Amino acid sequence: MRSLSCTKGRMNLMQRCKRSFIVVLFLCCITTAFKGAAQNLADVMTSADWSTFFPHRFNPDDRTGAGTPPATPAKDFYSYANFAEAVRRMGNIKIIVERRCATNAYRLTRVDKTTGASLVFRTDADFNISPNMIVTETVDYASFAGEGDLAARKRELMAFLANISQETTGGWPTAPGGPYAWGLYFREEVGFEGTNNIGYRDESNAQYPPAPGKSYHGRGPIQLSYNYNYGQASEFIFGDKNVLLANPEKVIQDGVIAFETGIWFWMTQQYPKPSCHEVMIPGKWTPTAEQTALNLKPGFGATVNIINGGVECGGSTENAKVLSRIGHYQRYTGLKQVSLELNGGNNAVNCGCANMGRFAIDAAECSKVTSLSFTAPANGILNVSSLSPVTLTVAKNDPRSEITQVFVKIDGQRLAGTSVQWTPSAYKAYTATAVGIRSGKDSVVTTTTFAIWNSQTFEGCSGLPLWNANKVYDKPNNIVRYNNTIYRNQWWAGATDVPGSNTTWAVVGACNGAAARDWEAFNAGIAGQAATVAEITATLVDKAADAATEPTVYPNPLVKDGTLSVKLAKYDAAKPVQVTILDVSKKVVAFHKGNAKVLNFSTANLPAGFYILVITNGNNTSTKKIVIQ
Repeated sequence: MRSLSCTKGRMNLMQRCKRSFIVVLFLCCITTAFKGAAQNLADVMTSADWSTFFPHRFNPDDRTGAGTPPATPAKDFYSYANFAEAVRRMGNIKIIVERRCATNAYRLTRVDKTTGASLVFRTDADFNISPNMIVTETVDYASFAGEGDLAARKRELMAFLANISQETTGGWPTAPGGPYAWGLYFREEVGFEGTNNIGYRDESNAQYPPAPGKSYHGRGPIQLSYNYNYGQASEFIFGDKNVLLANPEKVIQDGVIAFETGIWFWMTQQYPKPSCHEVMIPGKWTPTAEQTALNLKPGFGATVNIINGGVECGGSTENAKVLSRIGHYQRYTGLKQVSLELNGGNNAVNCGCANMGRFAIDAAECSKVTSLSFTAPANGILNVSSLSPVTLTVAKNDPRSEITQVFVKIDGQRLAGTSVQWTPSAYKAYTATAVGIRSGKDSVVTTTTFAIWNSQTFEGCSGLPLWNANKVYDKPNNIVRYNNTIYRNQWWAGATDVPGSNTTWAVVGACNGAAARDWEAFNAGIAGQAATVAEITATLVDKAADAATEPTVYPNPLVKDGTLSVKLAKYDAAKPVQVTILDVSKKVVAFHKGNAKVLNFSTANLPAGFYILVITNGNNTSTKKIVIQ
């Protein structure tokens, strides 16, 4: 019957078989993937281990600490299952960390590794203002207890568990099973459990403001405290700071979220501190000479300094709380048969943080960071007279000789080297990216945006950098664009030196499409040596001069040392009228300012010749040509 059924319905059976095979294969792949993830965690911690480590963990039905296991999974807040799920969820997150060197100004991008979706969830104000180079690092949260050899992974997890055990311990010196068998006993800070008390609110924090009536006391395994920490943890975990700011109690309502906050704190660097993860992986973090002088070194003691160094570290003798952390750490490393120290040693004295200094911002960090920077083009501009090859130059700061190759990506091209020749395809703004390859580490990346423009014809002027009120122009000859007018600073310019408000910024010309034609006509008139003054003047006549919105300049031509009048057809009385006069080399030779519809001024000291007038009143800018005979 089986054979007959196959013969009579071969096509249907084959289709069913194919579908069945695909389904089975798909399910096998999923099973294998989950099995692989489970084996990965089980390599360093099993469910059986968990019960041995935490026999007195939080149980809402037993607050005496008798060691009675929670009756149901729902009541087992600090369960192995919740921890494993938190590890899995956090392993799906990757953070692209961009920081201005020698500062703690960050831009952070959260990447969902499953969907590929990315979100810039934090940009500090100082990040956009600082001129310091950007240090970029990718933090993959799947590396939690997952980086290095098996011993390193076990040791890191033991250090994590020891610290969260101290934060949540219910033990005492004569406690049953010993004082270090009572980790994860408390779910929230003593004094707040079971009360409506409100605390740990930083009302002055505008970036992570506390919600009305909410308490941000210590909750969860790391005892997450203060609204700014709840907000930051929420950004990393959910991509939205308001999830935990609005509902901080979620940290004690959901054991998975609670463990996620602990993993977040452990994995996240907060400069000048490295992350706890970094200091527990051999070779991952190398202290600077200044840090070494402060006795800062990798290992368990550094994790304590990162977590609570201001209170527990730096004394001449070891703090009692640090000794308790070390006690938990000794118990756990003993159970997992892994060394206390990163180098294989087992001296508990080397696991503390007495006589260890504080992490401090290194003002000279920029010179010590492996980095790239564009030295050409400078100031965001390449001034060219034709679309011919230009040179892009990248400087390396490579104190440890890490960079093995450099290439520049621009306009769809990939050019190898630190000095490359490239031909622009048009007058416009471009973005170039320099990449430095490092063996075994993230590549070093820097970008620059610049304009290719022709200062003779003004082509590409729309790509010129806009004037930035937050930037100090400490050197002269920066070219900027403001209100469709091109300016050049003649000396130091700060935030109060708004282009057009004083003579700090000299007008180069108008970037409105007509300026390029004006200059071409102007230069053509100058080049025509046989032309008469009348012919040149005719060449330079602005055909739009009679337009209702255009100012009138008269007389033109003008007798040397005569008086020139500028009359505005469209006048903004709230703003001054400014007239800048440029010679044939586009050098500013005179500047006049007034508060009237008609501005009269002498042209004394101006030799006979040809000039351009740039007339500005509020948002209106016009370009006129005159001849002085």
